[in-house]
Amino acid sequence: MKFLRKSIYAAIILLFLMFVDGLSLNVVKAAEETSLPVYYVRFSEQGLPIYQEPALLTPIAILCDDTYVQIVLGPLDSLVKIRIYGTEIEGYTDVKYLKKLDAIVYDYDIYTYEEMEEDILLLYAKYPTLLRVDTAGTSADGRNLYTLTIGNENASKHILIHAGLHAREYINTLLVMEQLEQCLDYYDTGYYHNQSYRELFSSVAVHIIPMVNPDGIAISQFGESALRSSELVEIVRACYAYDSAMRRTKSSYERYLARWKANARGVDLNKNFPVGFVFDGTVSQPSYAGYAGEFPLSEPESLSLGAVTLLYQPSIIINYHSMGEVAYWDTSESKYTAINREFSTYMLSFVPYKRMGRGSASGSYLDWIYSGETPVRSITLETGNVACPLPPDQYPKIWLQHNMVVQAAVWYAYAGI
Repeated sequence: MKFLRKSIYAAIILLFLMFVDGLSLNVVKAAEETSLPVYYVRFSEQGLPIYQEPALLTPIAILCDDTYVQIVLGPLDSLVKIRIYGTEIEGYTDVKYLKKLDAIVYDYDIYTYEEMEEDILLLYAKYPTLLRVDTAGTSADGRNLYTLTIGNENASKHILIHAGLHAREYINTLLVMEQLEQCLDYYDTGYYHNQSYRELFSSVAVHIIPMVNPDGIAISQFGESALRSSELVEIVRACYAYDSAMRRTKSSYERYLARWKANARGVDLNKNFPVGFVFDGTVSQPSYAGYAGEFPLSEPESLSLGAVTLLYQPSIIINYHSMGEVAYWDTSESKYTAINREFSTYMLSFVPYKRMGRGSASGSYLDWIYSGETPVRSITLETGNVACPLPPDQYPKIWLQHNMVVQAAVWYAYAGI
């Protein structure tokens, strides 16, 4: 199990800290007595500067990746005061470069449905009073469609964040799961724009659907062998025959499946919503991408996402897709262009993505939510800058760009802008 591997790894690191770099057993005990958890530096490339004061003027130290530290104060927005582990050196730095040593959400290669499910159970066991876990149905191949809630579920303001609608964009599931754990980890110590996390989440509920399309993701990651249903395997094979005959692909079967976007029934879930649904589109039958389905909301995954949306009536929705480092924010048929222009401008002030133009309705989730009676502010953030599925080396940049997205959205809802 991944949890066992991580536990062994953490134990080895702690033993290592006891015997190397001149650390005495007394120092380790003193650190333990402070009850401050250990973090490590990552994704810093040239090293992480530490500053004497919050003004961040002249660094007093540069920490390389895998240096161990403890958080003494914060985070205050993205700023934390840290102590270098086993020393008396303290200073301020950016929290996005720190990862908890015993963090639950951790990826060894690709982030799978099974890893996600295990992480959900471990997070709930660790934070039972802060995290709510629901399932809004099952996929065609029998996988749970999870919705995770942090914050006051009876609050008047709700935010919905989802990832993994398109199969080959599965790197975003890891992102939103790590965002969730970060909010849980700092729930009692963090502040954003002078409001404590506890205060923010007492007024706003955040609902996260980390993997809208688990069957399609399994196909993209492991091919047809990941499917449990022989009937679905036959559908996938028929998709390849159709796409090859129509010259929609020249790839090998293995490469074709790696680039899979649809669910296991060959339906592109982001074309399966009612507004702008195309009955006679250019893709007339199940395919790896582009087929809208027999009728709107025909698929358990799109139906589940739609049901969660209707249940909570979120005022803010963040849609994670890949690729291009661009942002979609409106459609020409949208009823909420004015408020969404303000919200998207706010989000893009710290996520450095290019704002795209307004398209026409084509059966997407975005088209559907912009047609509803509940005013909604939404942005679609397209992570990564190479072809999907994104390789693991894309993740560090993605995390550094998006580590404060949830907190920023919660504050925006809380402030009632």
